[in-house]
Amino acid sequence: MNAAIDAGNTLIKVAIFNSNSQMEEMLSFSSTPIENVYKHLSSMHFEQCIVSSVINLPDHILKYLQLKSAYLLILDKKTKLPISVKYKNPETLGKDRLALAVAASARYPGKDVLNISIGTCITYNFVNANAVFSGGAISPGLHMRLRAMHEFTAGLPLINLDEASLNLIGNSTEDAMASGIVNGVVFEIEGYINELRKKHKNCTLILSGGDSRYVADKLNIETDIEPDLALIGLNIILKLNAPEKN
Repeated sequence: MNAAIDAGNTLIKVAIFNSNSQMEEMLSFSSTPIENVYKHLSSMHFEQCIVSSVINLPDHILKYLQLKSAYLLILDKKTKLPISVKYKNPETLGKDRLALAVAASARYPGKDVLNISIGTCITYNFVNANAVFSGGAISPGLHMRLRAMHEFTAGLPLINLDEASLNLIGNSTEDAMASGIVNGVVFEIEGYINELRKKHKNCTLILSGGDSRYVADKLNIETDIEPDLALIGLNIILKLNAPEKN
C-alpha cells in the first residue's frame, strides 16, 4: 500500500493506493493544529509514503512518517518526475502544481492538457503533448475572494455562497457579491481556456480541487473532473522513485 499526503494551506489530504494504483481510502482534515496528523494517521497502514507540502511540516511529523513507512519520499525539486519542467524559477514552483501536472499528463498521454485546480487559490497548469510542463497562472480562489471583499472593506459582509443568488444582476449586496465572485471565476476560466485553444486547439481541460464540482456545473465548456488529481499525481511520482520490491 502507498500513502500520498498533500499538505495544503487549509487541509491535509491523505490517500491510500493499492498495488494497482487504485485509491482505496481518502481522508482530509484541518492542517491546524498539525498534531491532527497523528490522530488521523495512527490507524492507517502503508509501506511507502510520499509527502507534498506547501506548509512547513515540523521535523517530528516527518520523523513519525519515516518510522511508520518502509520508504518515505519528500517531494522536492530533486525528485525524479515522469514529465519535463520548463519553468523560469523552478525553486518557487508549488509542489502541488507539479503533482497536478504529472497526473494530468498521465491521464491524457500524448495530448495537450490544462489542469485547473480550484481550491484556496486557482492554479492553471499546462502540460503539452510532449509531457512538458511550462507553467500557467495563479489567481485567488472563491473563498479567498469572499474574505478579501469582507476584510478589505468597511461595509461588505462575509457571505455564504450556498445561500446567495447567482443571477448575473444581483439585486442585493449579498447577491451582487456572489455574482461577482462566482460568475467572475466562471468567466475567468472560460476566457483562459478559449485563449489557450487559439494556440493549442485540441487542449483537454480537467478540473481538480475542493471547489471543482461546484464550478464545473456553471461552465459552458466540456471538462473532465477529478477533485483528487494531486493525490493521484503524488502516487505516480512515488511509484517512479520507490525502490523495487524483492
